[in-house]
Amino acid sequence: MDSLRPALPLALILLLSASVDADRISFDSPETWATWTMPLGAVQISAAGHVDLVAVRKQIDAVADALTFGGGIRSAGSSASQAMRLMDGDLSTSWTPRASDDIGDWWVEIDLGRVVTSEEIRIRLDEDADPLQFVRVLISNGEPVFTNALVPVEGSLVYGTSHRFGFNTDHELVIPLENEPVRFVRIEALEKTEGAGIAEISVRTPGDNIALGMIDRGGSIELKTDQQQILAGAERLADGDLVSFWAMTTYHQTEDEGIDVFNRIIFDLGAHYWLDRLFIVGDPVGAPAGRRSAFNNFFWYQIFVSDGSLASDGSLLWEEVVFQPDLPGNLNETRRFDHTFDLRKIRYVRHFFPSSRSGQRAPGQRFGLVGEYQMYGEGFPAEVWLTSPPTDLGGTANVSSVLWDGAQPVGTRIEVRSRTGNEIDEEIRYFDKSGKEITKRQHERTPTTLRGPLEITRIPGSDWSTWSDPYVVSGEFFRSPAPRQFVQLQIRLITDDPDVAPSLSSLHLEVDRPMAVITQGEIAPAIVEPGIEQEFTYYLRPWFDGISQGADRLQLVASVPTQYVGMQVDGRSVDGDVEINDDGFLVTLPADLQSEELVQLNFRSTIFQNQTRFDLFLRHTALGDNIRQRVDVGDASDAIDSETVSIGLPVTADLLGNMMLSSRVFTPNGDGIGDRLDIAFDLLKVMAPRRVEAAIYDLVGRRMQLLELPQATAGHHTISWDGRDGSGRLVPPGSYLLRVAVDGDSGTQVFERLVAVAF
Repeated sequence: MDSLRPALPLALILLLSASVDADRISFDSPETWATWTMPLGAVQISAAGHVDLVAVRKQIDAVADALTFGGGIRSAGSSASQAMRLMDGDLSTSWTPRASDDIGDWWVEIDLGRVVTSEEIRIRLDEDADPLQFVRVLISNGEPVFTNALVPVEGSLVYGTSHRFGFNTDHELVIPLENEPVRFVRIEALEKTEGAGIAEISVRTPGDNIALGMIDRGGSIELKTDQQQILAGAERLADGDLVSFWAMTTYHQTEDEGIDVFNRIIFDLGAHYWLDRLFIVGDPVGAPAGRRSAFNNFFWYQIFVSDGSLASDGSLLWEEVVFQPDLPGNLNETRRFDHTFDLRKIRYVRHFFPSSRSGQRAPGQRFGLVGEYQMYGEGFPAEVWLTSPPTDLGGTANVSSVLWDGAQPVGTRIEVRSRTGNEIDEEIRYFDKSGKEITKRQHERTPTTLRGPLEITRIPGSDWSTWSDPYVVSGEFFRSPAPRQFVQLQIRLITDDPDVAPSLSSLHLEVDRPMAVITQGEIAPAIVEPGIEQEFTYYLRPWFDGISQGADRLQLVASVPTQYVGMQVDGRSVDGDVEINDDGFLVTLPADLQSEELVQLNFRSTIFQNQTRFDLFLRHTALGDNIRQRVDVGDASDAIDSETVSIGLPVTADLLGNMMLSSRVFTPNGDGIGDRLDIAFDLLKVMAPRRVEAAIYDLVGRRMQLLELPQATAGHHTISWDGRDGSGRLVPPGSYLLRVAVDGDSGTQVFERLVAVAF
């Protein structure tokens, strides 16, 4: 989706999202990439138009990027125009107070733009002058001054800690800190030293706080409780402002004896990061000092993380990385909780805690207080997604392939997905002049001079296809339905190593005139018995017009072996040249197809997997081997009622079928005749590789041998037994139980047969 100004025509806006040549649409410049939705801070676009991942750093100076977060010089009592020199990273420049100014004006205040967890403050004095001898450094986490009426004074600051230096002769002042929250630093000279100045200040922190900006990069924060589905104020948990803390009210809880209330804070980071540290700052600095004992943190809690992997029921798979036990200091003595764990790939974080104990609600007015939730890690993001706006192909067109240029070091990869459609819908949001969102009716009633801008979001309509399977190699044939008027793309940049990252310099779509303006295809029969060879007919009806390039080739592509049988066009048998390939066959016709001719393509195949798909593509000898058009699914023939190109199997739970033994009695005596027992069977319907076991038992239940296929997929398989047990010895003559088993989602399925061994 993309937000666009309403003044421009829709088609023009969508075309501006890419550079367009006659036969290619490209994304290869900062302007074209700027239209994409991407996780801000995790991805950057270079001046050359390259898409690069942004590495997360450890041990950084929070002053160096204070301007990025809206920080800078808060104020200065003297030489205010020079104050930025102590934040410019240049030791040759300095802030030097004017000698004529009163000593009370020899001060400067720095705003880091967000609260950070600080390990050290280091102040470098001007090397070309005598150092300041008497200095005081004041530190504030952003706490305001409160009036007697317990109202915070806007713009005020409480400097909670102070560090003094006296009779100093060094050009460097170092203040060690123990993970202290810092937002503002004030440096005061207590005695004049002529010509003295401050060259630089640095505030060392554990690293880049990944929690900052998670909402802007497409993530989210949810607050859920057993009693209320959603709690408000989630954005305050990671806004860089310690004063705007979040806590839940305790009066919302009932006091049912023995029934506790549990709560969940769920973070979506907006991208996959490598994390190894979580820091929870629970100082209630936004509350008056005399009332802070009523603001409590936790009894105990657990922190779980997930990389986005799903369980069988579709829910996220979680792993516990932190357990904070129930300790007396958790409530309001320990205000900062620091947790480290092994570096791991994380997209989601879930903080789980009770707000009652043995059915009794938490003490105080507010509970579960979090001023800031900080997250640290290192290296390049493990996985990010970029999504293009719906892009106009300039009319109904065929996309033949997807290409890109970029770097993929070992351990990294680039994946692209596509979807297409002909309809575009609009979602409109209305605002007043102050930027507040209002309803459409309110907007219409608002005087024109008081109306704000409209925000129009273009989204795919109801006729759009689902996202395609990923393209993993540049130049692959286009997978989404075509021809269509609009296309949308997604890019996935992945690294399995935090020290390396892929980079993308350009992305291209090869676009052609359609071979046929409309195609409809369906296959019959649509449901067959598994493991039995069957003849199928693919029905195709194409429509051509003046812009069509025509078609004289049909390519059938499938995941199972196929055997060409024959073809009819409008009931007439047609002899074509057939070329067999790894995933199907290609038929070259003696002449171009004509509009609305019904084509019947006959072939044989054996189906083992439910919803096995057969795709048909139009091609033309004059266009070469790199251009093809997928046939759309539809009602091609009135004679059948299929409208599908995916073959189904009967509705049963069977995963094993058509089991056959080479012999009921076999003689492993080494004479070359009947020395092996071949166990043949069909593995059905499985969507992913499964482990298949064939175990041999004697009649008292002892397992003699275990044979297995560790990664079997749907299809016909054979396992052989040579008559020997697990130690390599021939088993005695007699009867044995053969048990073939495969694990399915709903349990283990088993086939059992008796076999005889004779000599």
